[in-house]
Order: sequence, then C-alpha cells, then structure tokens
Amino acid sequence: MSLSDPDNVRAERRQEVLVLTLAPAVILALILTSWGLAHWHIGPAYLNAAVALAGVLLGGVPRFRAGCQDALRGKITVNVFVTVALAVTVAVGEFRPAAVIILIMAVVGALEAYTLDKTRRAIQELLRLAPATATVRRDGVEVTVPAADLQVGDIVVVRPGERIPVDGVVTAGAGAVNQAPITGESMPVEKAAGAEVFAGTMNETGRLDVRSLKCGRDTTLARIVHLVEEAQETKAPIQTIADRFTVWFFPTVMLLAMIAYFTSGDLKVAVSVLLVACPCAFAIATPSAVSAGIANMARRQVLIKGGVYFELAGKIDTLLVDKTGTLTYGRPKVEEVVAAAGMTEAEIVRLAAIAEKYSEHPLAKAVLAAARARDLAVPDPAEFKIEIGFGVTASSGGERLVVGKVDFLRAQGIQVPPRLAAEVGAQAQRGRTAVLVACGQQAVGLLAIADEVREAMAQTVDRLKALGVRQILMLTGDNAVVAQAVTTQAHLDGFRAGLLPEDKQRVVKELRGEGRIVAMVGDGINDAPALALADVGIVMGATGTHVAIESADVTLMNDDLTRVVEFVAMSRKVLRRIKVNIFLSMIYNVVGLALSMLGLLSPVVAVIFQEAGCISVVLSSTLLLWARPGRLACTVHP
Repeated sequence: MSLSDPDNVRAERRQEVLVLTLAPAVILALILTSWGLAHWHIGPAYLNAAVALAGVLLGGVPRFRAGCQDALRGKITVNVFVTVALAVTVAVGEFRPAAVIILIMAVVGALEAYTLDKTRRAIQELLRLAPATATVRRDGVEVTVPAADLQVGDIVVVRPGERIPVDGVVTAGAGAVNQAPITGESMPVEKAAGAEVFAGTMNETGRLDVRSLKCGRDTTLARIVHLVEEAQETKAPIQTIADRFTVWFFPTVMLLAMIAYFTSGDLKVAVSVLLVACPCAFAIATPSAVSAGIANMARRQVLIKGGVYFELAGKIDTLLVDKTGTLTYGRPKVEEVVAAAGMTEAEIVRLAAIAEKYSEHPLAKAVLAAARARDLAVPDPAEFKIEIGFGVTASSGGERLVVGKVDFLRAQGIQVPPRLAAEVGAQAQRGRTAVLVACGQQAVGLLAIADEVREAMAQTVDRLKALGVRQILMLTGDNAVVAQAVTTQAHLDGFRAGLLPEDKQRVVKELRGEGRIVAMVGDGINDAPALALADVGIVMGATGTHVAIESADVTLMNDDLTRVVEFVAMSRKVLRRIKVNIFLSMIYNVVGLALSMLGLLSPVVAVIFQEAGCISVVLSSTLLLWARPGRLACTVHP
C-alpha cells in the first residue's frame, strides 16, 4: 500500500477498527453462550461445542495464519507456539479452553495494535503543501491553471504570501523565500534572477518569475514523499523479547508434552501441558508494560507510537538532532547590538525599528521584537521603501535611515566605519547575520541576528550523554558557520551542514549500516525521511509539521527536549519491568507444567491457571503508571 493513497489508508483503518474492537467482544459472547448451553444442558452437546469452535475460528484464523507464515520462514515465535497449542487442543475436542486462549490473544493483539502506529496518514498533508493552482505567463498573459497541468519550461508567477508550485530557477524579480520545509534553513533566503527555488516553499516578500525545471512527482517535495514511503517499507522489523524467549521455550514445552503423553497415555494431559505453557501471560508481559509506560509518558506530554521504541531507546548510542526548530526556536532574534562612538545600543535598536516598522521581513520582526523588549517608542517613518534582498530606506524626524547589508549601504553613498565593517565579518564567523544601521550618511551601529538556541540545551545534551548516548550530532540545511556556532553552544559532538532531506536520510542509513542504534530528533518536513528511517524518530510536536509528527515514532507535545531524557530513562524502566513480567510468567509456567505433568490439571483448570499468570503480569505492569522517569533524569548530572 502506498502511504500517499488515502483510500487504502481509510479502508485499512476501518478494517482494523472492526476486527480489533468487535472480535474480542464477539468471541467473549460465544464463549459465554457455549458455557451457558453446556451448564444448563440446552440442546445437544455438539451445539455448545460448535459455538465455542466458532469463537476459535473467528479470532484464531489471523493468529493461525501468522503462525504458519512464521513457521514457513523458519521462525519460532509466540504465534507459532499458540498455533500449535490451539491446533492440538481443538484436535482433541477441547473447544472452549481453546476459545478462551483465543480471547486472551485477541485482547493482547488489540492492545498492541492500538499502541503501534501501523499507518502513516499524513503524507497526503505533505502533498498539499504544493498549491493546487498556479499563475502562469503564456503568450504574454497571466492565467491561473491547475498545478497538475504545469509543464517544464513554464514561467510561473509567485506573489508575496504564495507557495512556489515547482522546482525551478528565478528569471525575474526578487524576494525572500522561506525554504525551511525543504532545506531546514532558519533564515529566509533572498532570491533573485538565477536563484534556485523548490516546490512547497513560501515566497514571503517580493514577486518572483520562476521558470519550471521540475513539476509534479519530479519535484523535491514529491521526492520527500517517496523517501518517507521507502523508509517505512525498508525499516527492519524488530524481534521482541517474547519471540526471542520462545525460540528455546517452545521446543522445551513440546518435548515435555510428548513425555507427558507417553508416560500417562492420556492425550488430555499433553494438552494441559501445552495450554498451561501457552505464552498468554508471556505475550502480555511486553504490551502491558509498554501500555503503562505509554500512559505514564503521555501524562508528561510525550506520545509514543509503539512499545518497540521503549526497547530501542534504552539502546540508543547515536542521537541526530535537527537545528532549526529543534535545537533552536526557529525564529530570528537580535543577539547583540554594536553601537558606534557617541551612540547607545537603545538608540541603534530604535532607529532600526523605525526603518523596519512597515517591513514584513522576518529580520524586521526580530528588530521590532528587540525594541519591544527594551520598551522603546517606535514612531511611524515619514517615508518607507524596501529594496528586496538588500535592505530598507526610511525617514524620520528629517533624518534619512538606511538598514541593510554593507554593500547596500555603500551603494547609497553611506560611510561604514572600519570598526563596524570588521564587526560584520566577526559576526558572520559566529554564525550571525549582521544588519547595519545608518542615520544620514554615516553607519552608526549594527544588529547581530541569529536563530535563538533553546534554553538549557547544553544541560540536556550532557544528561543524554550521561544516560549512555555516545554521540550527539546535528544535521542541518544551514551553512557550516552557523552550524558550528550552535554545535559549540549546545555541547554537541559534531555536525553535518548543507543537507537536503535525502542527505539527512543517507546519514541515518550510513550510521545504521555501521551497527549503531540511531535516534533522530526533528520538526520539519525536511526531517520526515530521516525520522521515518531512524530506529527511533522523535519529533517536536508543538512546532513540528503534521507530516513530521506522523513519520516519527515519538512526539514531544510541549517541545521540551528534556523530555527526551525522560523518554530514555523511562525506556529503561519499561525494559526492566518487561523482564520482571517474563520472570513472573515463567514461574506460573514452571509450576503449571509440573502440575500438568503429574496429571493434576485438566485443560480447563490449566487455562484458569494460565489466566492467573496474566493477572499477575498486568498488576506488575500497572505499577509503571506511577513511575517517575523525571527523578532519574534529574539525578544524572554531568
């Protein structure tokens, strides 16, 4: 099934709800009916047997099919064990005990299915990033056409506030394009004639004429869809603890059942052995602990889509982290103000805010935010003009104000003091964007703007390392200078810069190929392929795109990266509890096997004994609801 096929997804979801919700209820009703018919001697004996057999067939066919498939592949799993035990039980006419086992396994299956994310439904949302229509210039006239009708070579007109519908090159105009969804760059990129643009990115300012180079399924956006689908299909399934245990437990039980039969001469004794050893409690050991862990973390606003990620999180040795929106807030902020002699920082910010007051550029918003933080009065400029890609000019109180790049100011005949010119280069080395401020014919100051790194990021990284994560790397589409600055500030082990979505996915594939357990933390559409392929994909839910959330395995709903520490710590608690549950189930199995071998348990009593093991395991798992992973996380300081 293609992830981008909504009809198939909806059909699969309807079938899943029908089978997983109604089947256990119907099986229970059939078991009670069979018991009632036998207890009150209603109808012939074969009637209650037929009702019980119907329950076995209703819930058992999928389990039988899975068991046969695993057996044909040479795998000994819980499904194989249950298939053999049920087949023998039905063969000797013990239909109701078999139906009870099927009921237990149906409930376990529903529990697992509802906690696992089996479908990735948001890829359709990703495709909707590409606009449905586009404005095209044909024969000198601008016409609106469906985006699906665009062809290579078309000249597409993109106005401010519109998404670009094609991959192409700018032929005329200029504008600031937010291409974070594709490249992950934190700052809008100035585009002019000759610049490359991507489908799905937003033109924030200015008008662009774009010659189409790739349309429809050939665009970078469509390629991301393909990468996510491919990652979902190729991500290797993980053998559960229960299946690993079954590899040796199943042959042992079969041997004991044969011994019981030959020593007693009673086939029902052998059946009792199989039933009491049937791994229902063992099978529920993992999903019950996982469900309790999931509920615990959900209260802490961490949503986990499957129990297997608890097992993997405890083994993570490499953590890959996106920059924009993950390590940083994804918004520009004035980090430093440099004033020329005779000027104050507040005056520089005020002059820049006046000039930028009418601008919609993200850097302008950062300047105005800095003015508000300083409680500065910002009057309206008397005149205002934006030079797309370079800066703005304005006037206030009879003074001419110019804000922008060094070359822009010099082109306006403005003198830039050597100290400020040198400061531009120094700020660039620190990964910041330097914006000069001029009043009259003289540059009087500079604003250094950068994407703001999240608070306590360095402490969070140190705690993850203390929990056993050996290497933490940043993956970003931004340039190496910006990446180095963030890496140093956040105490990361390194970075890979200038990456497109397929590059991020390739890094994940390379590291997994080296045998590492890789987790990826991201928030953007450009992270979706890497999130899907990583052993554990973790997404920032509040700022993360819908596609990234659906492609990931764990969602942080409050965008607090300290929750990653809690998730890793909680995963260890869950793993320990699973092992405790397995130990409890083994005790019941050993005692039950001994009693069955002695002929002291009938098939019905064997099933009841089996259910007692299930209850013990559930009670053990319930304790995880009150576990405090935060306490462990807070004690792990560097």
